[in-house]
Amino acid sequence: MRSTTERKDGYAAKNIAATVSLKVASRLSGMKTGFATAVQSLVPIEVQIQGILNATTPAVPTIQYPFYLNFGRELWGMRFRGIAGLALTAQAQALSTFYTAKGLTANTLIAIAMTCFNLVVT
Repeated sequence: MRSTTERKDGYAAKNIAATVSLKVASRLSGMKTGFATAVQSLVPIEVQIQGILNATTPAVPTIQYPFYLNFGRELWGMRFRGIAGLALTAQAQALSTFYTAKGLTANTLIAIAMTCFNLVVT
């Protein structure tokens, strides 16, 4: 078993700025590509959610927009990571319940889930 000093020295060696810089630099192009792919699929959904919020009657208070967008982002994130089918529907239902308890309108959350993700949430 390694001593405390050996462990601290090993940790310090891994976290030298030059070493960390090389590790990040070697992964940077893949990170940029992954981010670009994610953004290209997320932005249209956010625009669609804003359209739903703008068309909702009675009007959704502007201060609540970020919470509805976050609901959509959470669903998007699960779908982006490969969660689908009944698992995604169950998560959408749980998130809808959570956000409804926080004061958001259930009908608007249902509209977001159905329109943007083709999920049936009650």
